[in-house]
Amino acid sequence: MNARGAGRFAAALCFAATAQTCRAQAPFYKGKDLRVLISHPPGGGYDAYARLYARHLARFVPGNPNIIAQNMPGAAGIVMANHVYAQAPRDGTAIALGPGSLATAALFNAQGARYDARRFTWIGSLNSEVGVTVAWKTAPVKKAADLFTTELIVAGAANTDQSVLFSNALNKLLGTRFKIIAGYGGSSETALALERGEAQGIGAWNYSSILANKPQWLREGSINVLLQLSLERHPDLPDVPTVLELGRNDNERALLKLVFAQSQMGRALFAPPETPEEAARIQRAAFASMLKDAEFIADAKRALIEINQPMEAAAMERLIEELHRTNPALVKRAAEVLGN
Repeated sequence: MNARGAGRFAAALCFAATAQTCRAQAPFYKGKDLRVLISHPPGGGYDAYARLYARHLARFVPGNPNIIAQNMPGAAGIVMANHVYAQAPRDGTAIALGPGSLATAALFNAQGARYDARRFTWIGSLNSEVGVTVAWKTAPVKKAADLFTTELIVAGAANTDQSVLFSNALNKLLGTRFKIIAGYGGSSETALALERGEAQGIGAWNYSSILANKPQWLREGSINVLLQLSLERHPDLPDVPTVLELGRNDNERALLKLVFAQSQMGRALFAPPETPEEAARIQRAAFASMLKDAEFIADAKRALIEINQPMEAAAMERLIEELHRTNPALVKRAAEVLGN
């Protein structure tokens, strides 16, 4: 090869190397759409959390992708979870927000749950959720003890929603006297059922949803908060007992802990299995950065959206693995009390 040919060859190598470096340095999400799927219909708590997250996400993702929020309701998030598991693209362009119960739905044989939660790419949870049992101010039930002696007609969503599942579980395990009217579209519709007098209460309603959507009911005393469906008392509710405190023996308390541990992952963010490692790293970093961002925090406060004890992906993965290692007999009993 003569000197001129050698020079051209070297230049070509240099150009190829430069192009390869440019491609390697191009942001993963540049020019892409990033879809945020939402487990519940518009107007409820999950929709509020997901849209808050979607509003700020692009600022924390290199490449500034176009963020698209899309509701995919059905079976308390199971429809969405099945889609994410089997049909959503595995290229990093799809993430989802739904209830922590999606981490245990298949474990407890929930109807229609066709996935292994351990295979999802977990991103984080925005809130450690505290579910509460509430009664309308005119209902005969005024405190937790009354739940064992007086029937309370409660509005519920789908049969796989916590408003139905948890009420059934408490009836079977502890002997509460909930009469459940299921089939409402979500928390916004069950709230309407209270206003219309179609029901006397809601057996399980996320406290953060009340703060976001019906804070005046708390201020004005329109509802009584009877019970906390969580492992620990919420700072706002120091005098309201938790469901664990109602357990009468170690076996009942173990079952209650297994059923309600999912509340620690109350607003869970996740992506399909086999999501590229780079995309997972970017999404987890975006989640961590957003929680510290003043603009995001201010927006959450304006929208009355609670950010209480969020969880990072590693902690969620540990908890999910722990729950899946639970004694099968205990898991079977938990599935039974949940009505699965």
